[in-house]
Amino acid sequence: MNISVNGAQVNFVEGKLVLAYFNVSFSAGQFPNSLSGTLQITGDQGVTIESTQAEVAAVAKTVILDLVNETKGAAK
Repeated sequence: MNISVNGAQVNFVEGKLVLAYFNVSFSAGQFPNSLSGTLQITGDQGVTIESTQAEVAAVAKTVILDLVNETKGAAK
């Protein structure tokens, strides 16, 4: 799985920078069994403005795998 952290959206709250979300894109598999898309990873998912790209990518991977597993369960 390829995961790229493309940037962050931050806001000023009471004069301090606060993370809104990280932009993440991903791709996995080979046609016709492939999946790609974009996600917004937020502070609610355990990242902060000081998180590294690797930390954000690890959270994104968990979110993606959870979504795939949820979809597999619904298809049964």
